[in-house]
Amino acid sequence: MSPTNVSDHIIRLEMAVAHLEHELEQMHSVLLSVQAELKGTREQISKLERRMIIASEPDQERDFPNEKPPHY
Repeated sequence: MSPTNVSDHIIRLEMAVAHLEHELEQMHSVLLSVQAELKGTREQISKLERRMIIASEPDQERDFPNEKPPHY
């Protein structure tokens, strides 16, 4: 290879590396965003699970005959 060919080859390789670094930075940003969204979704699921458990438990302490209807 002549010095010009080697130089051109190195330039192309450097451009390819720069492009890959840019793509990697973008993918990292997307990954962080998805990770944050997943964390929020997990928290919502946990809250809903707790609400379902509480809702499925029998209400032994409630006095239904003396309780006002929900529209009051």
